[in-house]
Amino acid sequence: MKSLKIILVGGLLLPSLLSADVSAVGVGESISKAKKDALSALSQVIKSEVRTYVEVEDSEVGKRVSSKTKSNIKITSNLPLLGTDFITLDTPSDDVKVKAKLISSNVKRLYIQKMKQLKNEIRSTKVEIRATHSSSIKLELYQNIYSLLSEYDRYETVATILGVKNFKRPLMTEAKVKSEILKLHSNINSLNMATTIFAESFKEKKIFVKPPTIDHNANVSDFGYAFQKMLQSKIRHNASHLKASYILSGTYSVGKKSMIINYELINATTKEIKKSKTITLNKQAYSHLATKPKGVDFNTLLKSGIAKSSDLQVSLSSNKGTEQLIFSDGEEIELFVKLNKKGYLYIVGTTQTDGGEMSYLVELSEGMGNSKFLKLINQDDASRWLSLGSFEVAPPFGIESLQVIASNTEIKKLPNTIYDNEQGYYIIATNIKKALVATRGIRPKRTDKVETSEDVISFRTMK
Repeated sequence: MKSLKIILVGGLLLPSLLSADVSAVGVGESISKAKKDALSALSQVIKSEVRTYVEVEDSEVGKRVSSKTKSNIKITSNLPLLGTDFITLDTPSDDVKVKAKLISSNVKRLYIQKMKQLKNEIRSTKVEIRATHSSSIKLELYQNIYSLLSEYDRYETVATILGVKNFKRPLMTEAKVKSEILKLHSNINSLNMATTIFAESFKEKKIFVKPPTIDHNANVSDFGYAFQKMLQSKIRHNASHLKASYILSGTYSVGKKSMIINYELINATTKEIKKSKTITLNKQAYSHLATKPKGVDFNTLLKSGIAKSSDLQVSLSSNKGTEQLIFSDGEEIELFVKLNKKGYLYIVGTTQTDGGEMSYLVELSEGMGNSKFLKLINQDDASRWLSLGSFEVAPPFGIESLQVIASNTEIKKLPNTIYDNEQGYYIIATNIKKALVATRGIRPKRTDKVETSEDVISFRTMK
């Protein structure tokens, strides 16, 4: 498989839930490990609320999407967490269970202060630009502003969810900075040169390198796969994101003659940015590679209408994390699921290859009938990551997704399937959009007693 990349999606939070306190529970062998797991879970909860916020904003403007909302809200789990409170919870097992909580009234000022600091840095950098006549220095300063704006957006995203209002964004816009950088672009004309520059900028140990994605799109393109592979060979890359001290996460924006690439070194625990670097890459360096990811239309549809309860929360992950992931042919993928309390779940897989497409029910056990597709999460296993097993990457290669649907009550109805003896799948449909309608049409009716939650992993397999 060429590349694997995972997108977690949250769903239908109401606007009234925005500005509320946000919390999540983590489990570990020690307090430090439980806190780290809780912080990771807290990032995912915030990410889910961010997606909902974007969907709400879009619905308010009708058919026209607000470009300001789309550009400023960063749908990622790498969001900075400031002033987190921790509460150790009682548990009958030997493991430690900790709740991480962002109390809106306590931490708003921290995010306001951080945003003011970043705005002051941007303002000071603009003064330096006006004072110099050197094109190379101007280029470096504009690249610094680009990185600062990206960092500002991440703090603003959390601040928005926590209810911070009436803040003024920096006067310098990302579009203006991109325009100036493209005017002053340097002569970086190969992937080798570009990755070398980034490797020299990030020399810390235990870095987990992610592929760059286009304009914060979670899908990985051919270019993103090639760039990550080359960068990994030059940096102190850690093969496990769980053991990494830092996450190196990148994005790029494509112009007519060049692209802008920005990488941020993010603390794996707190999600704060330690440093960042922006460069401009000439088109000749990537003209042979596709810069737009495949399967975007379906993934957009898959991410809309996600069911989410304020109490029941289900999450998917892999042995390499949850976003911008890449796996190669023959590599092993281990999948994990977490439900925050007792419940039932099933998983629908979708595949898009050059040879066609299909949706299918994923077998989770060796039971009979529908039981082979259902998994019960007991209360003792709540808030723990449970392995769904390991899978080897093999042909055919394409875009794949896993959609997990959970309920706090027993799931008695599943999509109708036809078993394909040749492929070994319980196929729902060979039209994945129709299959998506089918799975979302049989969710348990939500009442005061019934809660449903959904999460999605999307990935691209490459040779």
